[in-house]
Amino acid sequence: MNRHYQTGQMTVYVLVMLFAVAAAIYFVHDAYNISNEKTRLQATADAAAYSVAAVEARNLNVQAYANRAMIANHVAVAQAVTLVSWTRWLHNTTRNISLVTKWIPYLGQAMTAVEKVLDRSATVIENMMRVAVNSLDKVIGLISGIQDFSHVQTLALARQVFEEVVEENDPQVDTAYTLTSLASFARAHTAMVGRYNPDRAHAYRGRRGNQDHRRRSDEFRNVLLASRDNFTSGRNQDLDVVNFFGLFGVEIRKRGGTELADTRQRRGDYYTWSAVDTLSVHTWALTPWGKEHEELPVGWGASQSAQSNTRRQYNLDGIHGRQGYWRDNSRASRAANAEYWRSNVQHNYRGMRRFSALKQDGLLEEGPGIIITLTKPSGSQGVETASDITGAKERMKFGGREHFLNGRMASISKARVHFRYPNDLFPRRDGRREYGSLYNPFWQPSLAPLNSVEKAAAMAELGL
Repeated sequence: MNRHYQTGQMTVYVLVMLFAVAAAIYFVHDAYNISNEKTRLQATADAAAYSVAAVEARNLNVQAYANRAMIANHVAVAQAVTLVSWTRWLHNTTRNISLVTKWIPYLGQAMTAVEKVLDRSATVIENMMRVAVNSLDKVIGLISGIQDFSHVQTLALARQVFEEVVEENDPQVDTAYTLTSLASFARAHTAMVGRYNPDRAHAYRGRRGNQDHRRRSDEFRNVLLASRDNFTSGRNQDLDVVNFFGLFGVEIRKRGGTELADTRQRRGDYYTWSAVDTLSVHTWALTPWGKEHEELPVGWGASQSAQSNTRRQYNLDGIHGRQGYWRDNSRASRAANAEYWRSNVQHNYRGMRRFSALKQDGLLEEGPGIIITLTKPSGSQGVETASDITGAKERMKFGGREHFLNGRMASISKARVHFRYPNDLFPRRDGRREYGSLYNPFWQPSLAPLNSVEKAAAMAELGL
């Protein structure tokens, strides 16, 4: 019996299966391509938004560092003025004691020798401090100029960084929408950070004073004064020599302080450092007519640092008169004032300069965010899929232009700057929470979620 073998039946089945498998592979490959391109576009939008926020955070920190640097140099000027005042006080005190003790053997000769040494030292210190003040004043002006440059340069740098990040991450991006676009980012930047000038805080030569400049200048001045060391801010000491059951007593009072005052040309306590130091012996006694008090001035000294074009001393009473240390040693204070009018002024200190500060009041933790929407074309004929091979265009069509947003792919991202004080590393002694300002450089960039309003605005911008 003959057997007939049939061959080729499986070939047709295998070919059909291979065709179906190939179509599936193409379909998965195309889906992967679309997903990969979408992921890359979203990553590009995130990187661009984060980079612009990083530029803003860096600018805020630069402004904070510059403010701190200016404050440090202002305080250094105050320290120089204080040192001169204190040195003059020490020399005058030694001189006066020497005049009283010159008839006492050995002690008189010793005090005279000390007085001569202090006289030479005071001259040397004054000359050195005058050079130091001039140099510090130039540094303050330089830092203020750097702030000006950084404030303006940030806008150009933000655009440059944005374009470079987009180009490097996804060259196919050809349209960049931004709800807070680079132009709007510039407006948001200038609305957040302002440049303030103490010269505009008060009326001057017919020009009205500006309340914003005055408020921010006063704020800067308060931070400056709070940054002084104990030697600069106050030099008060008491020594009870005699106290006989509250009936009479003798007390030695050392008084001194350094203040930031105005000038004859400029209103506002922003321009002149003035220091005064005094030492007096106070005696008091109870009498039938009340408590009698007498002050014997022992030593005094004063110093100022004013603008070089004025070449004038300023009345110490007008600057220090409201301070307790001035009233406690009133006679010694008047002696310091009279002597200072016969001395030289430390020149070339122009006072506070232009500085940066946040415009918005209140407890701030974050700045305005930037929302970026990037789009790129889906291809001239859409994404090629398995349907182009199998011919099942109506059932397996995937990735054509009609499946994208007007033939384009889009991604949205938002970033912002926020202030985070590292309390775990530098805990505040008062236990309080610190909020955002331009006096501490703790601004950081971060990505942020979009709220419903921002999402709706983004969809409207894209035409949905």
